[in-house]
Amino acid sequence: MGLVETIEAAEFIGQEFATWLYWLSETHQGKIAPDGVGEFELFFESPVQLVHDYGDATVVALRGGTPLESPEARQSLRENKKIARAHLRVNRNNQTFTFTFNASNFSLAGLTLPIPPNVSPADYLYIRLEMIEEFEAFWESVFRAFLKIRLDAKLWEGERRKLAAWIKSFELA
Repeated sequence: MGLVETIEAAEFIGQEFATWLYWLSETHQGKIAPDGVGEFELFFESPVQLVHDYGDATVVALRGGTPLESPEARQSLRENKKIARAHLRVNRNNQTFTFTFNASNFSLAGLTLPIPPNVSPADYLYIRLEMIEEFEAFWESVFRAFLKIRLDAKLWEGERRKLAAWIKSFELA
């Protein structure tokens, strides 16, 4: 596989991962528990960008309180667009983390950490670095849980069918 193909594959799997996470979050009222990760809350906030390689509008950027609940988002998902970028809020172990996830290149930006109050200046940097490391391990475990399903043809077919049925239900609304 050449460089271009490798980049395209990485974009695709990241976008599929983000869209899968949104489906889990939306269908479980924000509370999800991928296998081996433990339960946490995940919310997609503004802004959100959906993409597809063909069609009239290849990129749709949505803003507002709950951008993925808008008619434009529902139509984009029906058109098989995937989430390319989103601002996320994760509640885990009574701590809230917010960040922008760029699914196309699998990068996180603007990670806000829940630093405990009354931390001494000497301990602040150490605690912050430790929390970044813990969050990175957590996010990797979420992605590994996705890959476990995605790389198993039988498991993925079941997930894909449920996700497709969920998207199809938008037409009835």
